[in-house]
Amino acid sequence: MIPFILLLPLAASIILIALLKNRKSPGYIAIIGSLLSLAMLPLITYGTDSMQWLNVGPLSLAITTLITPISYMLIAVILFISPLIFSYSTWYMDKPSEQRRFYIEILAFEAAMLTFAFSGSFITFAIAWEFLSLTSYLLIGFWNTKQGPIVASRKALTMVFIGDIAILAAIGVMGSTFGTLNFSTILGSISSAPQGAVFLSAVLLAIAAFTKSAQFPFHEWLIDAMEGPTPVSAYLHSTTMVKAGVFSILILLPLFQYTQMTYVILVLGIITAIIATLNAIREFHIKKIIAYSTIQELSLMMVAIAAGAITAGIYFFLVQSFYKALLFFSAGSAMKATNEEDIRKANGIRANKLLFYSTLFGVLSLAGFIPFSGFFSSIGISSSLSGNIPVYAILSLISFGTSFYILRWFFYVSTPTSIDDVKNEYRAQPKRMILPIAILAIATLAVSLLFTRFQSLVASSSYYTYASAGIPLAFSISDAISFTVLILIAAIAVYLIYAKKRINVSQRFSRLGYTAPAVNAFYMHFSYFIMDISEGASIFDRYISDIFDGIGRFVVRSGYLIRRTSAGQINYYAAIFAIALVLLVAYVYLV
Repeated sequence: MIPFILLLPLAASIILIALLKNRKSPGYIAIIGSLLSLAMLPLITYGTDSMQWLNVGPLSLAITTLITPISYMLIAVILFISPLIFSYSTWYMDKPSEQRRFYIEILAFEAAMLTFAFSGSFITFAIAWEFLSLTSYLLIGFWNTKQGPIVASRKALTMVFIGDIAILAAIGVMGSTFGTLNFSTILGSISSAPQGAVFLSAVLLAIAAFTKSAQFPFHEWLIDAMEGPTPVSAYLHSTTMVKAGVFSILILLPLFQYTQMTYVILVLGIITAIIATLNAIREFHIKKIIAYSTIQELSLMMVAIAAGAITAGIYFFLVQSFYKALLFFSAGSAMKATNEEDIRKANGIRANKLLFYSTLFGVLSLAGFIPFSGFFSSIGISSSLSGNIPVYAILSLISFGTSFYILRWFFYVSTPTSIDDVKNEYRAQPKRMILPIAILAIATLAVSLLFTRFQSLVASSSYYTYASAGIPLAFSISDAISFTVLILIAAIAVYLIYAKKRINVSQRFSRLGYTAPAVNAFYMHFSYFIMDISEGASIFDRYISDIFDGIGRFVVRSGYLIRRTSAGQINYYAAIFAIALVLLVAYVYLV
């Protein structure tokens, strides 16, 4: 069980933070623990390992780990970004009273995601899945003295709990069907299993993936999750929980392909991407815009994987981590300096040159400017799916919308401020906060170099042969030109609308496609519906069910009385016979 050694420094860090009373040490202990886990990464090799746990009838349960190139990639990204998150947090979480609880929870969050990444069976998978739900609930509702985070954490837990139930149901179905919960065994025997059970398992696992990765209609919880601390938002959106749904689709893809659930994943992915793009264009909250972009990107990953462009989806899965964490860090710096969350007020990042240019790198990457990684990931998906004209057209429009809303976001936050206190706040931001942003800015450019070799890296893997058998990662010059033209048009539109104000966008038009209120209203009405059903069940239990309980008690007591008449004595029986005979004679003569 070699992969578990990655968890040892994290576990030790949690124990140290819990035991030590020094309120200044938690952040540095967390950084050291995470760096030690990163240093142990070279010890991990490809392969599978299993430890027998228990047997339940014919079902054999084992703790299984599986390290493949794809899971190794996810583990490496988690371990690379985690120390940057913790370093940034030492400045952002500036209240000493909050730090111990924060670092214990976020270290547990990292450990849960690492466990999920190297899971080789549904036992390890389910344990990590539940811990991700728990720790995300704690971190989203971290500021538990405020109503907003409390409501947001409950909403997140409610949504992902739907997926948790689906996972447990799927485990029950697969355990009874296959007699094992090992990934490789299940995927290798799909064709010989009962089709109904296989299809039901695929549906349940898809629901779980949709809830975790915030896909329609379960997507709005991720927007409300912005009530949590900004480092949590950066972690949640770049490497951890929301990636779990996409990763589960990826590693179990043969199951979805066999049951043709990929068509459902494709359609819902496109719907989610459109909804997220339209909402991001309308949104003004500095973190919620980036959150909608995450939902959009997760849906595009699912679209690419479901449509067969698996390598392009994996590459997007990798590169998105860096610039997404970078953008959240930038948003947190702007919020901290201005004490504002509205992009129309949270501006002035030009006051800190390193922050400004690092943020620009992240924006250009998300917008898709060459030579940043976002350009290659978008081109990779679009070019790989260029044969599917409807999907290609929709992806082109989504790319235009993405460029528009993130350039609009950057226009506002980079607008110069005349408030000296705000300028001083930006300039006073320490190196332990600015350095992680600069490192991520470099990474958004550096991972572009992997594009040309990424197809060969995936093709060399013997673990996911279906990935290399899909549509190859492609790069088309014509697609790159048309994509760049769309980005430039979006940039010109932002300039004319927001900088020059030559185009007046009416309030009614700006609200077009803003679905968040409608979706949240649906959640509310659905909750009321469930509550009404629960109230009806309570009334039934209170009144109708009591009638059946009374009948049952009457039958029991009657049986008790009748049983007492069976005393086993002849005299007693003779007396009863005589009384009955007298009553019968009286009945005959009187009637």
